[in-house]
Amino acid sequence: MIDISPLHPVFAITIYLVAYLTGYTIYAKKKITAIGRFETIDGLRGFLALGVFIHHAHIWYYFIHGAGWHAPKSHLYNQLGQTSVSLFFMITSFLFISKLLQSKEKPFDWIYFFISRICRLAPMYYVSITIVGLIVFQLSEWRLNVSPFELIREAFHWGAFTITTTPTINDFDKTSIINAGVIWSLPFEWLFYFSLPLIALLILDFKPKLIFLIISLTFIILFTIAHGVKPQHILSFCGGAIAPFLIKFPPIIRMAKSNFGSIAILLCLLVISLFQSADETVCKMAIIVLFTIVALGNSFFGILKNKTVKLLGEMAYSTYLLHGIILFSVLYLGFGLEIVKQFSEFEYAILIFSITPIVVILSYFGFRFIEKPAMDYSKKINQHFQPHK
Repeated sequence: MIDISPLHPVFAITIYLVAYLTGYTIYAKKKITAIGRFETIDGLRGFLALGVFIHHAHIWYYFIHGAGWHAPKSHLYNQLGQTSVSLFFMITSFLFISKLLQSKEKPFDWIYFFISRICRLAPMYYVSITIVGLIVFQLSEWRLNVSPFELIREAFHWGAFTITTTPTINDFDKTSIINAGVIWSLPFEWLFYFSLPLIALLILDFKPKLIFLIISLTFIILFTIAHGVKPQHILSFCGGAIAPFLIKFPPIIRMAKSNFGSIAILLCLLVISLFQSADETVCKMAIIVLFTIVALGNSFFGILKNKTVKLLGEMAYSTYLLHGIILFSVLYLGFGLEIVKQFSEFEYAILIFSITPIVVILSYFGFRFIEKPAMDYSKKINQHFQPHK
């Protein structure tokens, strides 16, 4: 009998297959076309968001059995989380360094850039943390366990993407577990965005206005005070900035898109699997090489250009923000930890497989009805202020 326990690689493979079949069903009914300019990156996103979901489903199994909320000891299941987030950081860096380089001949519109980032990240984020807050107060029986001033302070930090700190809500000690703690990465996304004016100072002919440079430097200083220096994440952003400078060289692109590039990706995956943590130097270098090849157009034997895979990539942000809430709702609120604890490994695996279509469908709704309208609105804002375009 095939082992599909949450400890076996087949567990992860099956979740990917169930997610793909769900996404395929959505695509067949809606015929959605991915609109991203870098389609291999769109495809990669889907694997990454689902990888984080699988990572947390694995952690939940051990958490239920009293091991605490800790990184998996398994190389595979830990890398599905850590490597995925590292690659998300690289995608961010690649996309916006590319935008900067494309604007070398004209001033970069910094005001629209920040408006578009707010429209892109904020709506789905606020929906997710509103759900977290409602769950906290439901479990608190709608009693206020902190002072009104403290609750306002907590709301402020969460409302500001927890850039300064991630407090518990209403003194509920499992607040961070409700969404699997995924929002820890978002402050680093904002760190990169606010660092872009300083980066532009180095690579653009049209230098940013002084006010943007001051804002950039101030944010970096305050962020460093709050979080310290995280070299492993900075290295991820630096790794994502390599490909934009290589795109101008056709021979390198041809090599990256070739079967040789796909084989190189396989070798990188093999190297990554040898490490427990994505922060190991050799592992991080392998991740950077893998990403650079994909960013230059390698579809990994055509997989990353698959329409269903790209659809899963479109909804990746919603998947990232919602999957932890869905896991918590089913395992903690629905069945209850004591009941799930009695499940066999096989039964737990079947439960997670059953949750997977819910994650994909709700992520699609999040993208379709929250993310996309907000992105379209940011484009209308740009057209309003720049009618000549």
